[in-house]
Order: sequence, then C-alpha cells, then structure tokens
Amino acid sequence: MLYAYWYITKMKLLTGLAYRFEVFASVGTNLILMLASVFLWKAAYGGGTQQVNTLNLQDLTTYTILSIMLSSVYVCGVQDTIYRKIRDGQIVTDFYRPIPLLACYLADDIGGMLSALINKVLPLFLFAALFFGVPWPSSGISLLLFIPCCLLSYGILWLLSALVGLIAFWVMEIGNMGMVKDSIVRVLSGSIVPLWFFPESVQTVSKFLPFQYTYQTPLGIYIGNIGTREALAAMGIQIIWIAILFMLLAAGWKRTKTKTLIQGG
Repeated sequence: MLYAYWYITKMKLLTGLAYRFEVFASVGTNLILMLASVFLWKAAYGGGTQQVNTLNLQDLTTYTILSIMLSSVYVCGVQDTIYRKIRDGQIVTDFYRPIPLLACYLADDIGGMLSALINKVLPLFLFAALFFGVPWPSSGISLLLFIPCCLLSYGILWLLSALVGLIAFWVMEIGNMGMVKDSIVRVLSGSIVPLWFFPESVQTVSKFLPFQYTYQTPLGIYIGNIGTREALAAMGIQIIWIAILFMLLAAGWKRTKTKTLIQGG
C-alpha cells in the first residue's frame, strides 16, 4: 500500500517538473512580491536602525522571505481536487479504490509540494540570497525546531482545505470559497503581516484559532522570536489542532457517501 502512495506522489512530482511555464510565472510573481514586501519594510523601518516589537529589519526581511517560500511549498489542492471530481463524476469511481481516498489526495499534494520545493523554493532562495543575503536562522536549534513545525503547519492547512472541499458534497458549486479560505488564512496566520503588529485583542483571539500556527509560529521560531520552550508548547497546540481537524474531517467524510450528488447523473 505504501508503494501505491509513493507512486501517486512520484507521478505528481514528475508532472510538476514538466510544466515549466507555470513554474516561471509562479517564481516571477513571488519574486516581485518578495521584493515589494522587503522594500516596504525597509521604508517602514527608516533604513534599518529602528526596532519594533523586538523585531529589527533583518528579522522582518528573513520573516518575509521565508513566508513567501512557505506559501510556495504549502501545496493544498485537495479542495479543488474534490470539487473537480464531484463535478465531473469521477468521485464515484474513486470510491472503489482499494486504498483510502483522502490518503491518495494527500499523496498527490505531497508530490506537488516536493515539486514546488525544487521548482519554486530553490530559485526564490537563490534570488533572496543574491538580493538580501542568505536568510539564516537565528540558531541551529531554531532550524531543528522549524522543520517539524512546518510539517505540522502543513497538516493543519491540508486538513482545513479538505474540510472546505467536503462542502462540494452538499452543494453543486463552492464558488470562490477556497479563495476566501486562503485569504483568511494568509491574513490571520501572520503570513502577510506578523500578528505581533496587530492589536492585543486580535492577538489574544488568534491564539484560540488554528491560523497563526500555520505561518507565524514556524517563522517566529526561525527568526528566534519564539524561544525553545514556547516553540515546543506551540507544536503541542499544533498537534491538538490537527487532531481536532482530523476528527471533523473523518466525521464529514463518513457522511459523504450518503450525501453524494453527481451533476448529470
């Protein structure tokens, strides 16, 4: 069974490596966004001599670069996959697969993530190192904690996307719901602007939501703004959120076979 998942991941990886135009367009777009964001922080910090919320210009530059790289590698296409297969009627045949269907979709997204790591993240890292210097972590421990924290962050994001995708079983069109979800995540996760710059009330509420644990937590660990003890506690909260979202997804998925409505048949 593991070979079947690896085969799906490998095929998605090879497919992603084949579409060069999409890669160039994505890298170009993210590079422009990176340059604009970093220069905006430089203007806000007035040349780099100021310090806001214990963060200096180098911290925000590294935070911004890593945030854009993470947004490129966090491939969560499961919501679109579910919607497309329901719309085309392919979900019926997928239900007869001998392996868990959601696990197949996860393997597919992991292949896309590996492809993005090679095609998108590596060029962005090289461009960032050329323009702004290598975005080093604050310490070796920060790097070691950053990696598993990113994996947990991806788990939260993927489960959220899968939950949005399940809505397609109950409605014929989910419209721009996926884009709305992505926009909410980007704002409330601290991906665009760290939540440390938000009012205290917003920061307090965000602690009880899963969003800040997808971007700000791993990025804060990387730049050293979150210490080792806080990082371990935050990863514990990530695991709790993954468990909660997984149970919600399992409950929703169990009801899908009785609610499946295929357009045209």
